[in-house]
Amino acid sequence: MKKRSKAVFWLIVLLALSALTIYIIVSSNDGFSLDKFLDCLETISPVWFVLAAACAFGFIYFEGAALRCICHRLGCDFKRSRATVYAATDIYFSDITPSAAGGQPAAMVLMMKDGIPGAVAAIALVLNLAMYTLAILVLSLIAFLLNFDMFLGFDFPAQLFIGIGGVVQVAFIVLFAMCIFKKPLVHSLAAFILRLLCKLRILKDYEAHLVKLDASVEQYNKCGELIRHEYGFMLKVFLLNVAQRMSVICVALCIFLGSGGSLEMLDAAFSAQTFAVLGSNAVPLPGAVGVVDYIFLTGFETIVFDPVSVELISRGLSFYASFIFCGIVFLIEIAVRKIRTGKDAGESQD
Repeated sequence: MKKRSKAVFWLIVLLALSALTIYIIVSSNDGFSLDKFLDCLETISPVWFVLAAACAFGFIYFEGAALRCICHRLGCDFKRSRATVYAATDIYFSDITPSAAGGQPAAMVLMMKDGIPGAVAAIALVLNLAMYTLAILVLSLIAFLLNFDMFLGFDFPAQLFIGIGGVVQVAFIVLFAMCIFKKPLVHSLAAFILRLLCKLRILKDYEAHLVKLDASVEQYNKCGELIRHEYGFMLKVFLLNVAQRMSVICVALCIFLGSGGSLEMLDAAFSAQTFAVLGSNAVPLPGAVGVVDYIFLTGFETIVFDPVSVELISRGLSFYASFIFCGIVFLIEIAVRKIRTGKDAGESQD
């Protein structure tokens, strides 16, 4: 019940922040009007909308494909439809919790309820997160190489968000690598921090936390075994995560081209959206609401006539429509499970 209350609370926070962000974007841009927004919508052909929607779904599909690929390698098979449900659950709870902290635990619960061993689910989610982070860094590096001048042209807040986002992503990859290749060092350091936090009475029950730490280190160790000996497999998982990240970036590119953007500026549009993706990791807000929008507008204001309309349509598809779709998938999953549980209970009584 407590976890459900937290989820509802962060959902309300997300909706409030989203409403505030949209209000600020619309009210602070004198050149924006409802008529211009509707004109922009009419300009975009149905073909571009369909492509953009397909790309938005691709963000969900490719995460599921990556999880399915990892679990298959670990000896657990399931259908693509189940993979999509796990991915949708991860994305939905990531969207409504700070720093996307709730996504993986929620997906792991569903996977375990389907009979997937907890260790396999945990390894799959951790390894996929690492490849997801690496994909962001590689695409961001390409964006910097293509349009470093665009980054230099951003104002200080945008540069700061992008810089912090990059540092956070690099730090995670470094920590992940240390957990794999320097396990004793990481375990000793983490145990020392746990002991210190317990002495300061910030945490309780040192032994219980130490058991969780040992389990986590073991998960990273098993990830390391895959990475060290399965290069072809790791490349496949990495490319699936690149495809996932490119899917959400391509939503913006479809809307950009559909609204009259030129092919000559496509690399600039790619870089602007990629910088927004990187900067989204700078703040622990649900969905990085506000930060992504700010960087997007800053990047696109020099390459499109109506950046506000393009941002609202693009973000509406890549985040809000995806969020609603994933929420519906999760609710259907819960409803189906309750129906099945009720039937099983009735049959057992008979």
